[in-house]
Amino acid sequence: MNAGFASERSIAVTVLIATHNRASRLRETLEALLAQQTPAGLGWEVLVVDNGSTDDTLEVFRTMSMRAQGRLRYLSEPRLGKSRALNAGIAVARGAVIALTDDDVSPAVDWVATAAVVLDKWGVDGAGGRIRPRWEAEPPSWLLESPRLLEYLAIMDCDRPAMMPIAAGSYPQVWGANMVYRRAALQALRGFDTRLGPVGGRRFCNEDVDIVRRMLQSGRAVAYDPRLTVFHRIPRARLRRAYFRRVMWDMGEGEALAAAEPPGGPRILGIPRWRIRFMARMAVHSTVRTFARRPDAFYEMLDFVYAAGVAWGQLKRTVGERRARTAIAGGPERAVNAVAGAVDSRTMP
Repeated sequence: MNAGFASERSIAVTVLIATHNRASRLRETLEALLAQQTPAGLGWEVLVVDNGSTDDTLEVFRTMSMRAQGRLRYLSEPRLGKSRALNAGIAVARGAVIALTDDDVSPAVDWVATAAVVLDKWGVDGAGGRIRPRWEAEPPSWLLESPRLLEYLAIMDCDRPAMMPIAAGSYPQVWGANMVYRRAALQALRGFDTRLGPVGGRRFCNEDVDIVRRMLQSGRAVAYDPRLTVFHRIPRARLRRAYFRRVMWDMGEGEALAAAEPPGGPRILGIPRWRIRFMARMAVHSTVRTFARRPDAFYEMLDFVYAAGVAWGQLKRTVGERRARTAIAGGPERAVNAVAGAVDSRTMP
């Protein structure tokens, strides 16, 4: 049955969502959460952290809260960055268990109920589960045939038996669209690394992978349980090759901005010389495969774009963005993506 509103003292689970300028998608997520089937007596809440939205996010929240029997809470975090927003939510969450999902996700009807028990079931501090796609347009065959590209869409549709504990970098992984943690464990690790994660419209990533890594390094266990299921809504715009280039660029740039680069070693414009050699090698490999019409040319090009993003991030980190753009004639993204687009046109339908 659907549980009614619980008092602050009896809140067991806080569902935490950070959102930025996706009011219409947030509405769908809240609809799915308000339709949850939970056992009698389970107290839970939904905490929406508005991360500097300028659209109708607040109005959507107000409309949905009229139907929520006091279950929805709103928090504003104007400093851009998903990790900042999540940390602000963790600080005021009332549940001992925090279930995290995204504003473009529809959790299965038993998601909250499963989140409430999964940590105790396995005796762990964190858990994740299946992230299944909900396509908003017919996906192309080249996408469906590539497990690597599906992962870049945050799809983790693995129905193997529950695994406990998982290891860092193992498959399946625990990703941000479907994570459950003990609040005390998140607080002990001081939350998410604010150098990682999306910022505004930029898709800097890995804040979710990083928190799993730090959980494991601290001696805490994290499990994967396929019964913990959500549905990730994939819009048409993400079914284009240009989207994957953008993701790889942002991932590379974000990694460079957050990484602790070892000091020393020869550099050019602040970029380690070995990275420049790596980028050149990837560019040559992808060009050769392009003219040979090798099917893996597109994936080589994604590696090149990622490496270029890392180099750009390191240059920004060393001299600042304004000076970096001056040095690279306004910024390298357009040139890199033009080359990558040419590869796409020769290698993929």
